[in-house]
Amino acid sequence: MPSTPRRSTKQRSIVLEIVARAKTHPTAEEVFTIARKKLPEISLATVYRNLHLLAEEGKIREVQFEGSTLRYDGMTMEHEHFCCRSCGVVEDLPVSLPAATVASIQSQLGAIIERYSLDYYGVCQRCKESAA
Repeated sequence: MPSTPRRSTKQRSIVLEIVARAKTHPTAEEVFTIARKKLPEISLATVYRNLHLLAEEGKIREVQFEGSTLRYDGMTMEHEHFCCRSCGVVEDLPVSLPAATVASIQSQLGAIIERYSLDYYGVCQRCKESAA
């Protein structure tokens, strides 16, 4: 559940901008590397803290794939992911699970599904072609 928004700071704005523009689902360290170019005095601890706060506020999503470091996703609307087991690239996919399926699961559980995560794992086209 998103929490109450906090006062925006320059550091938080830069971190949000980096994650929102990234299509790579960056790690905190990757966000830190980019942020240092814009704000040399920013610390890794500040980046971690702001990533956590932004995720709490629902402005970004924390995502983690099998065997990988926590990553951040600027796309907050429902979507799915494909993760290449060879090179680690993560790609966004549109939602493929029909709303009726989610409603059926909710009914079976007698619960409310607030969000779900569906991730696909395999070998991306580039890695597949490199192996051929």
